[in-house]
Amino acid sequence: MVAGEFKPSELPADRFFTMADTPTVNFDAVIVAAGSSTRFGGVDKLSADLCGRPVLAWSLALFESLPGRGCLAIVTSADRVPEVTQLAEAWCPKVCFRVVEGGARRRDSVEAGLHQCANRYVAIHDGARPLVTRELVERVLAAAEGRPGAIAATAVTDTIKEVSEGMVVGHPDRARLWAAQTPQVVLRQAWLDAAAMSDNDETDDAAMLSRLGLECAVAEGSPENIKITRPLDLELASAVLRQRGQAS
Repeated sequence: MVAGEFKPSELPADRFFTMADTPTVNFDAVIVAAGSSTRFGGVDKLSADLCGRPVLAWSLALFESLPGRGCLAIVTSADRVPEVTQLAEAWCPKVCFRVVEGGARRRDSVEAGLHQCANRYVAIHDGARPLVTRELVERVLAAAEGRPGAIAATAVTDTIKEVSEGMVVGHPDRARLWAAQTPQVVLRQAWLDAAAMSDNDETDDAAMLSRLGLECAVAEGSPENIKITRPLDLELASAVLRQRGQAS
């Protein structure tokens, strides 16, 4: 257990967080931009044009605008550090930012970013989610305050099946299933202590904190907060930005 941090029995009662919650916590931020874009047709999706600016630039500009935000760490692959540095200089020039080299796995990249941060809480965001809003980040921050962490998530609407070797092997209760998004806000030291327990990767930051028995709160995500994975996602994101009146 992390000294001075939370024990599961001491956590506040579960609560679902909505737009009415206002954060008062100061935080740093890590934007993960080290993916391989393997499902995007061999093109770097974070550099793809989205309504007049690169996909990554939308997240950089949003996080620059947030109150209470301290340092911004942007994690990318070694060969893209100069390019991402130029993007940061153009799209978040007013923030104290650092561009650092990530690793082969998500946990390696997040850890590299966390080592650049100093605040107790850190918001971790996937640079491939360009439609994140200030309201969404603030909901997650409010949910995390006084807790080990919080994630943005939306209730699953499809019926989900467990499949093995082409056969259905399980029928999970949809009422208990939520699709995780980013940002995810964590206690920085708790995440690092959890990572030190094993070199295995985790699918997200809530899973990392669960190694210590720490539970994350859930803040209401947004169906618009899509992850750019395939070329079709770029068209959907463009449509959302046009609807918002943000397309150039």
